[in-house]
Amino acid sequence: MITQFRNATADDALFIARGFHMAMLYDDVSEEQIRNFAQNICVREDVLYSWCNTIIAEIDGQCAGMLTAYDGRYYHDMRMRTMRLVKQHLGVEFPGMEDEAVAGEYYLDSLAVMPEYRGRGIGRQLLKRGIETGGALGLDVTLAVDPINDRAKRLYRSLGFNPSGTLFIFGHDYEKMIITKGRKDKKL
Repeated sequence: MITQFRNATADDALFIARGFHMAMLYDDVSEEQIRNFAQNICVREDVLYSWCNTIIAEIDGQCAGMLTAYDGRYYHDMRMRTMRLVKQHLGVEFPGMEDEAVAGEYYLDSLAVMPEYRGRGIGRQLLKRGIETGGALGLDVTLAVDPINDRAKRLYRSLGFNPSGTLFIFGHDYEKMIITKGRKDKKL
């Protein structure tokens, strides 16, 4: 088993769409909706869930996991554009949503590992790559986690993330976590 990492391409849009829905725990989404999301959102370069913002983990040439992450200074404009497309193509909107990221932050947005590849450290490796990228840019690294997802919070804490308030996103309250630039609580 050889794990390799690469930047996504537009050809990965369907995998990214599946990963996004998996990360958001949207289990009741049809294959048609996932394809629609890929064709109308993930193939674009100017949206949150773009192939341009995604790293792919491959095992023996097969897509095993993904991390979508980006500089927070672009978040607001990308969110507005993305949410218009989500409403237009999927008929879903999220009123009252806060900005998940701001200037000075590198935001780890969506992390997913395909079920058959879980338990092999792929998610941890993708997160480390995101942390390293944010650090290289001189930015705080942030993410949001469901407050009842204790397993994910343990993983994030083990990588150096600390609680940093709450966010109202996608109709729910999430816990924001942060690694402040220049401070690494745990050795990666």
